[in-house]
Amino acid sequence: MRDLGGIIVIDFIDMDERKNRAKVMQVLEDELKSDRAPSKVLPFNDFGLVIMTRKRVKQSLERTLCIPDPVTEGTGMIKSPVTVSNEIYIEMRKMYRHMEKSDLMLRVHPEVVKQLKASGGKRLQELEDMTHKTILVKSDPSLNPEQFDIH
Repeated sequence: MRDLGGIIVIDFIDMDERKNRAKVMQVLEDELKSDRAPSKVLPFNDFGLVIMTRKRVKQSLERTLCIPDPVTEGTGMIKSPVTVSNEIYIEMRKMYRHMEKSDLMLRVHPEVVKQLKASGGKRLQELEDMTHKTILVKSDPSLNPEQFDIH
């Protein structure tokens, strides 16, 4: 149940014998005692379902996909360089067929440049393979970290 949180429904519909249901409930409750996340388990319902709640103990999706905004010194959130790189990929996939030039200029924040060139430039190579164009990357520190321009 790593990283699961919220309402969780477990299906034991085909388990008819009551003594087996009691054993399952006991094992489930025993195992949850060692779980660091607070949880609550309701008994089997008439349909053979066990419903439980479990508090999430890991980061939210926002915290996973974003980083603290350096301008607001951590009081706001901006998209991470990985997320911006993914958005660039999606945008290029939409538009590259309509661009006649043999090369593209991509203007991005320096942190996004690092992400595109990480792992030997794998992400940049993926973009070039998809578009069949040479992509020139220009680092522009005046850009907001979430902004990019494709020319």
